Amino acid sequence: MESSELDTHLRRIGADSETIDFCTALADHGLATLDLGEDARALCDQAVAETDPYFAQGHVGRVQDAWLRSKAVRRLATHPKVMAMLAAAYGRRPFAFQTLNFQRGTQQAVHSDTIHFHSAPERFMCGVWIALEDIAPSAGPLEYVDASHKLPVLTMQGAGVNRPEPEPQDYVQHYLPALHGRLAASGLPHATVLPRKGQAVVWAANLAHGGAPINDPASTRRSLVTHMYFQGCLYYTPMTSDPGSDRFSVRLPADVATGGWVWPRRNGRRASVPPPALVEALRRRVLRRPYVHHLSA
Repeated sequence: MESSELDTHLRRIGADSETIDFCTALADHGLATLDLGEDARALCDQAVAETDPYFAQGHVGRVQDAWLRSKAVRRLATHPKVMAMLAAAYGRRPFAFQTLNFQRGTQQAVHSDTIHFHSAPERFMCGVWIALEDIAPSAGPLEYVDASHKLPVLTMQGAGVNRPEPEPQDYVQHYLPALHGRLAASGLPHATVLPRKGQAVVWAANLAHGGAPINDPASTRRSLVTHMYFQGCLYYTPMTSDPGSDRFSVRLPADVATGGWVWPRRNGRRASVPPPALVEALRRRVLRRPYVHHLSA
């Protein structure tokens, strides 16, 4: 969907009008919305009930990979309509590799997912944000920079960080200022999204997005974010990689649908996975325990 062949591809697969509209919006704006229907709205209620106990611990910002214990989160993360639309848009089979549950807005700085997760070939990754309740303007909704996915991908090296193991402060001190400067120079407009319960917002890998300020401290913004990869790629962590030097921190991503993982491939062949990544994948598979991320004091 990020190529000049999109129209030809959609004709070849016999896409219906809803699929064409979705793929065109994603190509033009980097973001598109889907309504998942009444069954998904029932799953939203179930997902809230199954994840609220984590947030009851207090000072919890997000719950990572609740799909390991929550059937509703897993079903939403692998919703057939989302999967079908992504397969049409990207021309490859998608798979969910991570879920994040939120109870409140993140107020996260505008960023691109291509600094956190990426692939070779590039851009075969996307985010899916499902509203578990109607989202109010005062609750810190999702904000994005329209069409910013069309800008070149910014790497840590492009932001001026050249050491092989960047430190967390490099992201704040170098990457974010470089990205925000690039966005300001582009003149692209900012926008917010106010999805209703059971709607999914899909964004392209390189779309700049974040969390708007929370104007009502008592408000909630219950949501599920699913990160997607596509079959047949090399999956890696960009923050500690240098694609220009052919150095990749290869990942072994989970497959939420099967409970296993998807082996990375490069040029049609299985790629090597570093032992720490393999050990972590095995540990996660055995323990099946979500991560609870606490807010900073």
